Amino acid sequence: MADLSAAQRRQATKQGDALPGGRFPIRNRGDLENAIRAVGRAEGGEAGRAKVRRFIMRRARDLRATNLIPATWAEDGTLKGS
Repeated sequence: MADLSAAQRRQATKQGDALPGGRFPIRNRGDLENAIRAVGRAEGGEAGRAKVRRFIMRRARDLRATNLIPATWAEDGTLKGS
């Protein structure tokens, strides 16, 4: 993930660029690629990973980078075929 200070993570959360607590900050395309690779580390089991995937997909739309979203991800954040 991005190497951000606590203040930067709080600001990213306020702006909607990160999940609560500054987790999974996505400010640009590089952050988006990192978040996609890191989704498996999300807490909360499959429900937590689905929540993170939904957030990542929203940020990808905001950044006009939906082409980076894996084809195995469904719109609701689950994995297709699961």
